[in-house]
Amino acid sequence: MRRARKQTVTRPALIVDGSDSEFRQLVHDLLAFSGRIEAIRNRFGERIGLTGRQYTILITIAHLQGSEGTGITAVSTHLHLSGAFVTTEVNRLIALDLVEKELDAEDRRRVRLSVSAAGFMRLDELARCQAQVNDALFDCLDRPDFQALRRIFSELVDCADKAQMLQSYLDGIEAPSKRVANKDR
Repeated sequence: MRRARKQTVTRPALIVDGSDSEFRQLVHDLLAFSGRIEAIRNRFGERIGLTGRQYTILITIAHLQGSEGTGITAVSTHLHLSGAFVTTEVNRLIALDLVEKELDAEDRRRVRLSVSAAGFMRLDELARCQAQVNDALFDCLDRPDFQALRRIFSELVDCADKAQMLQSYLDGIEAPSKRVANKDR
C-alpha cells in the first residue's frame, strides 16, 4: 500500500495545486546549480594554483580594496563566511605573496588587505577564460532577470541564515536520529 507523503512546506506561496512538487523541484534545481557553480569556482582556483575558496577570497579582496585596501570583516560579510575562516585563508594568500597586509592608519588594531602584483597577475591570467565561462553560466538571463535574481538570492541568503538557526534550535529539542532510534524500541 502506498503511503501519502507529508508536505515539506506549509506556506501557501510554495504550494501549487495542493502539492509541494514544484517547491521540491526548485530545491533540486538550486542544489544542482549550486554544485555546478562550486565546481566552476574550484576549477577557476585550480587554474591559478589555488583552492576555490582561496580564489573567491582573492577576487573579493580585489573587488573591495579600492585605493585604501579592505578589511577581514568586509570580506567575510561580503562572502557570508566567518571572520576566522577568512583570516586563515588570507594568511595562506599572504604566504603565497598574493595578498598584502598592512596596519590600518586610523585603527592600529585592524589590518588593510590588498591584492599584490602577483595576485593581480593570476587574476588577469584567469579573466579571459572566466568571462567566457561566466557568460555561458548566466546565458539564459536578460537584464531584468539578472536584477531579479540578484535581489532574490540576497534575500534567500538571509532566509537561509534564519532557517539554519531554526534547524539548530529544533535539533537541540530532539535530533531526528534520536526520534528514529526511539521508535525502534
